[in-house]
Amino acid sequence: MNSFINISFLKRYNPLKITLIGLFFWVFIFFIIPLKIKHQVGFLPFFYLFTNYLFFLLGIKIITPTKFKKEYIYKTDKKILWKILYIVIFIAFVGFIFKIIDKFYIRGASFTNSISYNRILLEKSGASIISIISAITNPFCFLPLFLYYMIQPRKKWLFIICLFLFFSASFEFIMLGSRSGLFVIIILFGAFLFYFKKLKITASKFLIVLGVLFFVGIYSTQLFIERTKDFAKTDKVAIEHILKRSNYNFTITPKEETKVKIITSNNKTVQAARLTMINFSQYYIHGLFEFGYLYNNYEKNHYYGAYTFNIFMKFINIAFRTNFDLKKVQKAPPRPGVYTTFFGPIFIDFGWFSLIFMFFFGVFQKLLYNKVIRGRFQFIPLLFYMLIINFFMPVFNFIHGAQGLYTIFSFVMFIFIYIFLTGKVKISKQDGKIQYVRILK
Repeated sequence: MNSFINISFLKRYNPLKITLIGLFFWVFIFFIIPLKIKHQVGFLPFFYLFTNYLFFLLGIKIITPTKFKKEYIYKTDKKILWKILYIVIFIAFVGFIFKIIDKFYIRGASFTNSISYNRILLEKSGASIISIISAITNPFCFLPLFLYYMIQPRKKWLFIICLFLFFSASFEFIMLGSRSGLFVIIILFGAFLFYFKKLKITASKFLIVLGVLFFVGIYSTQLFIERTKDFAKTDKVAIEHILKRSNYNFTITPKEETKVKIITSNNKTVQAARLTMINFSQYYIHGLFEFGYLYNNYEKNHYYGAYTFNIFMKFINIAFRTNFDLKKVQKAPPRPGVYTTFFGPIFIDFGWFSLIFMFFFGVFQKLLYNKVIRGRFQFIPLLFYMLIINFFMPVFNFIHGAQGLYTIFSFVMFIFIYIFLTGKVKISKQDGKIQYVRILK
């Protein structure tokens, strides 16, 4: 029987704490990095952010927390978990294969193309049934590793398959130069390792993790340089563009002496490290100031979910042959294509009615957290993704971006699939009697 639940991890990393840690981390980065503000946030945008955070935290606090008890541990027969694992692996492989067919064969993307050209190809071709199916099944690739750790078998071949599926999502993000998508993969992987006690923090391991993150940061910066070289042609021109003319520089920019040091550096390693630090800081900080600009310059209608939850409108357009103009919706911001914190897309959709949305979003997360505390491990992947959303609220909307809504939908599907396959199904017989059966035994 399986009864694993890491209650100390769940108490340490709950939705409220992660939200506050994310805020403090943003403030820390803001004060230690030498950046010059070009567009101030303003009182009303700041008050909007403050009240939305407040209503979100109220939503979390208003629900009575579940106190962990040993009898809450949800025990599951390992034989059933094995069957669930194989079903999820099958769905994940279907999603992976459909993703390859959609991206490479139908839309014509390729690793030999430039990042910008791949983006043009994917945006130009639009969504199809194949792309929708692949998008909602491909995030199942994250789940086999989770279930493998739940079962804890000693089968290297199965571990390799689960590990391959987990990181297979990175192929698309690398091809498109999406750093936010890569961050999700790394953070989810770390969360699984810590939750299942595969990795314990020591001083040496902490330094190793920092080194790995710094390496990933340099790699992500190199991705950005490669994207910029599509029109800047050389590394030097690309670096100058990033430091002086990229989208980040509209609201905040490095100080002049910092730019000069990076551009004139002869040591490529030192140059890459400095550029990574300053680029990461702009990447991380600028969303709040972009939100101020969005709030002060937004003159269009609110879309009541069509902007943040756009995949549902895509599905409706395909399934019912409607003609809702999604391109118009996505062009609603005065400056499309920049981060505007978690609250930018929410403001575009709901305006000040976002307070209601944020309150119930907090309620939802607390109810989800209580489920996990009660031992319902099938809710853990969804909870982990909610924690990612909460931590990065001052930076980016991980529902609207980084394929977030597809990931959330897949994790919700996993919950329903698990409940359906392991729960009792009611069957009515011809004689009027009711029989309960389990699909998986």
